[in-house]
Amino acid sequence: MACKGYCGPLKKCYCTGPLAFQNMKTAQTVPPGTAPSLPLGDDRVGGRPPSHLVSFVLAMALAGAAVFGGYHWARDKEERLLHSVAPEFCDAKLHGVALIREALSRPDTLVFFGSSELIPNVPMKGVDFFSGSPTGFTMFPVGKAGTTALSVLQKLGCAGDELVGKKVVISLSPSFFQSEEVDAKYFEGNSSKLQLKEFFGSDRFTDDLKHDVAVQTLKYPRVFEGDWTLGFTLRCTAEGGAWNLFLLKIVEPYAAFNRAVGRMQDHVEAAFALNGEPELAAISAFRPQRGRLLNWDELFRMAEMQSKTLAAKSRRGAPVVTRAKGSWDRQFVAKMHKAQEWRDFELVLRLLKEAGAHPLILSMPLHADVLEAQGVSGAARVEYGAQLRALVSKYNAPLVYFSDHEGDPVFFVDQNDHIGSKGWWYYNKVLDDFYHDRLSPPQVVP
Repeated sequence: MACKGYCGPLKKCYCTGPLAFQNMKTAQTVPPGTAPSLPLGDDRVGGRPPSHLVSFVLAMALAGAAVFGGYHWARDKEERLLHSVAPEFCDAKLHGVALIREALSRPDTLVFFGSSELIPNVPMKGVDFFSGSPTGFTMFPVGKAGTTALSVLQKLGCAGDELVGKKVVISLSPSFFQSEEVDAKYFEGNSSKLQLKEFFGSDRFTDDLKHDVAVQTLKYPRVFEGDWTLGFTLRCTAEGGAWNLFLLKIVEPYAAFNRAVGRMQDHVEAAFALNGEPELAAISAFRPQRGRLLNWDELFRMAEMQSKTLAAKSRRGAPVVTRAKGSWDRQFVAKMHKAQEWRDFELVLRLLKEAGAHPLILSMPLHADVLEAQGVSGAARVEYGAQLRALVSKYNAPLVYFSDHEGDPVFFVDQNDHIGSKGWWYYNKVLDDFYHDRLSPPQVVP
């Protein structure tokens, strides 16, 4: 069929094909030179927006509402139930950011960064003792077995702004300073990609500090394995120079978006870790209630009795003597002075100073009986305390080193760096004095 001339300005012929008859009827009712009307709902002409654009806008609005609602749901959980997770060792607390920042933002919470001393469940343990805020604050411990200084740095560095003017406690395990190198399994198991990203993305810390942290972190490739953004940041920061700085600025928009997504996921994971109302802890002599006047002398007698009871049950024997006393002094001192943990711990002190935090450094004593059985005399053991005091004094941080208890058979619960009830009594007393600004010599070595 030939074109009849009814096509109009649409420039499409409706005069041929299967729809020719219907189109002809439509065209016959339309004056020549006028475009035929399109079926109802056709968005090809007219002022109505395309249907796919409407769907996209609605989908984005629903996604935004879901993110907004999820964020506020998670924040409500964090604010109401933070202390229910204080005694736990969940990933949201150890490898996340939200719970650490929330704890540091609270004036009635003392954040305690430690290691394996936080694991044994013994009476007088700090997190239980202060759970009812008996003297006006609670303790929020962060750490698990193998948490060395470089891991502590990540957990501090991810909350740079919340550290300003904040009191924090750093507990040291002397055994980490007795090996030249940090066990890679310790650091890898306690490292967090999100915490590292937050540290390197913060404007609060100097480029020099970030450079030194990047150099140390690059020794452990498994920490940033599978995350090109973190690996790229570490390498550029460690190499330094104008070109690497330029590259970091180029990728910063994507890195910032990546951190934002990570923070959102972290909030959700923290909320699920906090899901459910916390169980009310039973009040006891080892878990006093708020407002109770503490009798520290009576608590000490109870703690010492409990420690002796635990020691009797453990039936721990004397360490096996492997070397003559003093025969291993030179090797012990040389290895201790070369320990990488000193360099990593100094990075922690630098970070705390740059952040404007108020730290307290605690160090448990050495195991005198174990070291003497290995041939290390008291003359060599004092080198640890001397080097520790010299380093901490460079940054004007208060230090409490319990060196007088290295021969106490019940300060620890075993031959590792796990303090018992008596050891926790000393820790708790110092924590209470520190929070209430009562620390003074001879407790503190400035």
